[in-house]
Amino acid sequence: MNTSNPITPNSPIDVLLLCALKDEFDEVLSVRDGIIAPGWRMDTDRSGRIVADAQFATKNGVPISIRATWAGYMGREQTQAVASSIICHTPVKCLAMSGICAGRRGKVELGDVIFGERLWTYDSGKSRVEAGHEIFEYDMLQYRPSEVWVQQMQAVSFAIAPSWMAERPRLTYECQEDWVLKCLLNGTDPKTQPDFENECPDWSEILNRLMQKKWIKNPLTLSDQGKSYIEDLCTRYPAQLPKPADFRIHVAPIATGSSVKEDDQLFPKLSVSMRKVLGVEMEASGLAALAEAHRIPAIIAKGVSDFGDKFKDDRYRKFAARASAEALILLLRNSNHLLPSQYETPVIAMQTTKGPVYSSGGQTLPMDLIELLADNYPDTADARALWGRAGGRPHGVDNISRPVDLWQRIWTRCELGAMVKPYELLQAVLADFPNNKIIQKYLTQFKDE
Repeated sequence: MNTSNPITPNSPIDVLLLCALKDEFDEVLSVRDGIIAPGWRMDTDRSGRIVADAQFATKNGVPISIRATWAGYMGREQTQAVASSIICHTPVKCLAMSGICAGRRGKVELGDVIFGERLWTYDSGKSRVEAGHEIFEYDMLQYRPSEVWVQQMQAVSFAIAPSWMAERPRLTYECQEDWVLKCLLNGTDPKTQPDFENECPDWSEILNRLMQKKWIKNPLTLSDQGKSYIEDLCTRYPAQLPKPADFRIHVAPIATGSSVKEDDQLFPKLSVSMRKVLGVEMEASGLAALAEAHRIPAIIAKGVSDFGDKFKDDRYRKFAARASAEALILLLRNSNHLLPSQYETPVIAMQTTKGPVYSSGGQTLPMDLIELLADNYPDTADARALWGRAGGRPHGVDNISRPVDLWQRIWTRCELGAMVKPYELLQAVLADFPNNKIIQKYLTQFKDE
């Protein structure tokens, strides 16, 4: 990995690829297919955050630039805050995320990758008590990539099995458990079987899991519960017990929650309101909300490392993180023609001068006016009320927390031909501040435009 060339902190990049944790980020740096020399370049950005930059070849011959980093902690708030701090100073066209998630048992296999075609926060809403029972009413605010992005997700495949695919564990713990239970059902000691090492390489862990599930008891015999389970399985699969399916890429809804869940009923609950949900994690909806506010795509790929219950198989974590990064970067390489034609204008920090400044697109921003608006209409609700009085619709104002960022966005939209023009907006402001010289100055300037 090359570290000799310094990263230019404010230079535009096509994609900001964010991971929650460092081990997920490390797997991103393992992606080499299509990478252009000198490869990943490690450095720090202007805030001191460790980042890695690389360019990848694409089908249309135009390289795509990717900057990767990690948030350090799980959770949508942390991920959103880190991404926001970066795009405040670095123009980007797309936000992306790879890493791990819990998958829906029976619908996906450990190690599979899920592209999020719908993203939402499943524990957001209202809780109330009715007749002594708590009822939770979900707020199903969804974020989703465009139809053409979804189509590209559905087309992603690895034509030839790459070398990293061999890192996927060959047998799940569940497969090994089933083999042991079948041996016991047939009255044989698993340890004496000629294929013992091949069929149950994780013997000690398997014994512990079977005891926790109360499917066996000491000495090594089946419990009634274990016997019922394996008899039913052998009835359904008389010739050979099922083995893990081949690696697959799924395109499906991914739910975001505020905490790690060990709940085998979580997916049945979620499927009541989102029947095709396949993944659960802790960050995606926050990143998608930020991308929507900036009107750029959010592309999420998560690898299945467990099924969201207490019987986790941590052996798949590394592979799941690697597979998600490989699939995500392949998608981006195949789809760079779908990226916005212009870089997202970075947020400009509060200026010490009151003079005009330039956005990355070359547009002049009147900072004295913007700072006045930010001081007097600092909240999104205030800005939307003013926008409405000027003749616009409330949803035309984005939900941006920093007042200066909010008003830079609004003013840019006014000058680019939004429903409310600069002169109309200034007239609405003048009604509140009839003697303000800054407003009067810009009203004169825009009166005849």
